Amino acid sequence: MFQDLEMRVFLAHLVAFVVVTAILAGINLWLAPQYPWWVWVLIGWGAAVATHAFALLLRRTRRRERIFIDRKTRSFAVHLFAYLATVLILFFVNLTVTPKVWWFFWVALGWGIGIVAHGWCAFGKRRPPAVAPSQAAPVAAAAPPGRREAGGQPSASAAAPAAAPPESKAKPAPKAPRKRTPRKPKSEQS
Repeated sequence: MFQDLEMRVFLAHLVAFVVVTAILAGINLWLAPQYPWWVWVLIGWGAAVATHAFALLLRRTRRRERIFIDRKTRSFAVHLFAYLATVLILFFVNLTVTPKVWWFFWVALGWGIGIVAHGWCAFGKRRPPAVAPSQAAPVAAAAPPGRREAGGQPSASAAAPAAAPPESKAKPAPKAPRKRTPRKPKSEQS
């Protein structure tokens, strides 16, 4: 379960959250038990851990809805989750610390403008629909032309290669990212 990097990073984040929050709670309760400030760390960092878990959940699921397969939609969902969590936390802080002066809505308004812009980029623009990786796989797995099936007969792809209709333009396959090799220091390059 924890063999891939994303899960190990999340596990490290979660362990750091629990350990640091426990240490801060111990320090707070030992030095100033009358004011439990460690709860603010617990709430704020807990929202960050929850956002990290939500982003990981969206990337790891095998469902085929747009929110799971489209990177821009998934990014917007994580951004919206972080926005709602933060605004609710700030509302709670505003309500408990300074109930006579309402200031949390300024953050909600400013960040909300960014959320609307992000939503426009994710949903408002006309873009081609995202293709699920499982739909693109059969094209890459087709047998090469000239291959013969059992019994010596040419395969269907070798006998009649499929041609795209003349009015549709086939898009080239995306290029694989290049692997970078580290550069040598200038002192070693001569």
